[in-house]
Amino acid sequence: MTKRRSDVGRGLTDQQRRAAQLLVANEFCELSEGKKMTKDQLAEEIGIAKSTLYEWMKNPEFNEYHRMVSRDKLHAYSSEVDSALLKLIRMPEPRIKAIELWYKLQGEITERHLYENESESKLPRKSDAEIAAEIRKLAEMVNGEE
Repeated sequence: MTKRRSDVGRGLTDQQRRAAQLLVANEFCELSEGKKMTKDQLAEEIGIAKSTLYEWMKNPEFNEYHRMVSRDKLHAYSSEVDSALLKLIRMPEPRIKAIELWYKLQGEITERHLYENESESKLPRKSDAEIAAEIRKLAEMVNGEE
């Protein structure tokens, strides 16, 4: 069962939610003039011991909330990414990978994978008569007629 978005992080304390938000902001280099802070610095900013932060980072609910905050932050950049992609497509010599990515994002191109079982083709095929004989033999074994 999938959790509703409003339920994600509900079991966390305000301090844990703030920690997850600060971790994401740090990953996006938004806290200290474009440089990432250490876990020690983050723990101090949150007001906890570094060991507590590491314990929280092992908590599945904390991680789920952290992922949600991170996806939200990343989603906020989607218009910039779209703009950069369009610039690559509109260049005098467009980038083929950019065009391919654009079509994939639009759902016009999908990747398909074909898997073949090679071992199956190496087995000899049995005739209908051979299969019927085997079925009769199995039926005799099941019914104790052998």
